[in-house]
Amino acid sequence: MHNGPLITESPVRVSYRRALIITMITLIVSQLITAIAILVCDIPEDILREIVGIWFALAAICSTVVAFPLALVFQRERLKLARAMQQLEEVHAELARRARLDPLTGILNREAFLTRIKRFQEQEVSGAMLMVDIDHFKQINDTYGHHAGDKALQLVANAIEQAMRDQDIVGRIGGEEFGVFVPGEKAELAGLVAERIRLAIARIDFKPEPGLRYGITASIGVAQGAYSDKVSELFRMADNRMYDAKQAGRNRVVIDAAA
Repeated sequence: MHNGPLITESPVRVSYRRALIITMITLIVSQLITAIAILVCDIPEDILREIVGIWFALAAICSTVVAFPLALVFQRERLKLARAMQQLEEVHAELARRARLDPLTGILNREAFLTRIKRFQEQEVSGAMLMVDIDHFKQINDTYGHHAGDKALQLVANAIEQAMRDQDIVGRIGGEEFGVFVPGEKAELAGLVAERIRLAIARIDFKPEPGLRYGITASIGVAQGAYSDKVSELFRMADNRMYDAKQAGRNRVVIDAAA
């Protein structure tokens, strides 16, 4: 999980070659303008012969002295602007990433989790909803404090990520409740994933205090659905099965009978 800034500083470089080319173009243009000015001006030939060299020399000197440093300055400012735009894009991408994640656990938040499921359904991909609820979580907070509770949530989120497949998605629904979406049309597959998650949570080495190990377990409800089903209905069915697991003694997986 990446929490650091995405922006990395890089030196702004200018091209002296490009500045020289711009200066040469400016020099040529200045000489042409000087020549045109001489042709259109009604100046006696004797005076013109005396000043024509000075005019061309002054035009060359002025164009070189002014154009070369200006070309360097414009390049530097242009590169700085490009770098600022890049930084703005990176910051925007980082803010968008953080807006999708739960700040405590680093997994998808509820809104982003639901959005990902809807994308699956738009692609006509069916799947199962798993509702994972930590058993007796309030007891952890009441006994060892909210800092220990936060640590338990982080460990559970990590255990779920380690146990599920790459194509599965997980999100924190709220409090101590997590949702997992398992793409696929077989309830047996979702049940296997749910059991792997349950075992992974039960194996967490959680020590709310130094030298004290506290066993964490979770109750998991599974509801299989089609891509045409409403996400809210999948939530409801999985949530009901999760409460059935609680009433049956906790630390177990209950799959919806319709599956």
